[in-house]
Amino acid sequence: MTTTPITFTREQVEAAASRRIPLHHTTGLPGSWYVLVGVTLHYVRDLVQDVTGEKPDIVEARKALHALGFPLFCWASDGMVTKGHPWHTGQAD
Repeated sequence: MTTTPITFTREQVEAAASRRIPLHHTTGLPGSWYVLVGVTLHYVRDLVQDVTGEKPDIVEARKALHALGFPLFCWASDGMVTKGHPWHTGQAD
């Protein structure tokens, strides 16, 4: 499957982040991928969806944010740290 690269500006991302409640003001981190915009942490997919108006492919969203210089973080459970990602190790159900 080929996906179209996502394009937007740093200013669009910063504006969208300013309208969102930062994750440190919420009660949990159920997502997997996060982006730091200034001093606030946001879900990658939700933030990019705010910018583009469409639910993004997570890989393309991460690439686009990385290209603009935003730090990205992944939430890794203890099992992922010690055993690796199930899809990468052949242990996925």
